[in-house]
Amino acid sequence: MDARTFTLVLNTLRLAAAVCAVSVPLGTLLAWLLVRTDLLGRRLWLALLGLMLFVPLYLQAAAWQAGFGLQGWYTLAGFGPTLLEGWTGAIWIHAAAALPWVVLIVGFGLANVERELEESALLDASPRQVFWYVTLRAALPAVGVALLWTALVVAGEMTVTDLFGIRTYAEEVYTQMAATGAEEAPLRLLPGMALTAVLVMAGMAICRGIAPGNRPLSPHAAGWVFRLGRWRLPASLATAALFALLVGLPLGNLAYKAGVVVSQTDAGLVRGFSAAKCLGMIVTAPMRHSREFGWSLLICPLAAAAAVFAAIPLAWLARRGGWRSLPALLTAAAALAVPGPMLGLAIIKLLNQGELPWLVRLYDHSILAPFLALFVRGLPAAIFVLWHALHTVPNELLDLAAVDGAGPVARLYRVALPMRWPAAGLAFLVSLAMTLGDLAASILVMPPGVNTLSIHIFGLLHYGVEDQVAGICLALIGLFAIVAAAAWAIIKMANRAAESRTS
Repeated sequence: MDARTFTLVLNTLRLAAAVCAVSVPLGTLLAWLLVRTDLLGRRLWLALLGLMLFVPLYLQAAAWQAGFGLQGWYTLAGFGPTLLEGWTGAIWIHAAAALPWVVLIVGFGLANVERELEESALLDASPRQVFWYVTLRAALPAVGVALLWTALVVAGEMTVTDLFGIRTYAEEVYTQMAATGAEEAPLRLLPGMALTAVLVMAGMAICRGIAPGNRPLSPHAAGWVFRLGRWRLPASLATAALFALLVGLPLGNLAYKAGVVVSQTDAGLVRGFSAAKCLGMIVTAPMRHSREFGWSLLICPLAAAAAVFAAIPLAWLARRGGWRSLPALLTAAAALAVPGPMLGLAIIKLLNQGELPWLVRLYDHSILAPFLALFVRGLPAAIFVLWHALHTVPNELLDLAAVDGAGPVARLYRVALPMRWPAAGLAFLVSLAMTLGDLAASILVMPPGVNTLSIHIFGLLHYGVEDQVAGICLALIGLFAIVAAAAWAIIKMANRAAESRTS
């Protein structure tokens, strides 16, 4: 490994470590407050976190740049120096984007701590001791998974690092590919395959932590609730302030940028805000960028649907655990862990075969290459949503179907999937959000004349977040809010159906 590649890998590790140091402790505390305490407004904050899960990284970068980047309103108004640039900007935006995932993963671990174990410990210890020695210790594996997840996502992304000029391995692969092409990719990038292998192994650890366990679900609907007492109001206010910072401020940045008006006065040019202009920019954004909207709404749903169909047999095979789960684990780990630019490079190598002209034609004149990239990106989410859903299908019903002569395929499509059809819809929506938000994998494989929203906006961000860019970003956030609301509705529908079957 030469000195340049070593520096790239070191920068990647440095960025991942800094983001984990910010997001994992804060996310763990927030997960405990939202999942296991009597904090005020928990449902509202959880709903906002659910929305943040669906907002892709490039939109979050745009929202923060609109306020505190080189062309942000704070910087242009002369209130102070540029707050988000270089390492500071990359670490902050990655940490803000990682926080909802940390809360989700750690919250899931906290919610699955056995209530019976906590109630037994409360007979001999105080609630504080139970938290430190029982609850938190039982949730430590989930904290480890959140740590690995955050490091893996940061190491495989190049959206933020490219915007802020931070050289990491994934960003260098993209830069070299964009400059020289796949056939002339420099050999010094090859040692980075070792980093990819490490990421895949980390992906395996994450996937094993996310996969459903063999322990049956607790009959209790919720775990024991820790009472905050006199700390309830201060903790609730601090949580509200945190969400105002993480959600309200970025949205406010974009809204101001979309509605900013400059007027000439005797004192010179004066900046103001027009709510009518802001609304107009949001409403007209789909028409102004209709071509990019069209390509995104064609390729991304196709890739998400294909991911769901591919995930169904893998999840069905993995539901019983053991060696049967290896195909799902290996597939999800590889798809999750390979850096986006490396995935794009692999697809180019696969399709750009000079001795197969028909394959080259598909590569140059169809959406096959971006479809494959987005399919891989959406596959892990579909696998785990369906795996958890099919894991809960009662074995007794499947055994009765087998006695009646139904084979494995018939039991899947006639018994299991009809019982868990909301999970297939949820898997599609989650995969759709992943594909709509992908940039790192698809940016290298788009054929001429094809441009998705993520790539289009990423290109515009290099010139600053102006009113039209802010308008389309707000319109896209609204689109992702609709997807998140649909996913939440499906989850509620599935829960009501499960409660009706058990009553």
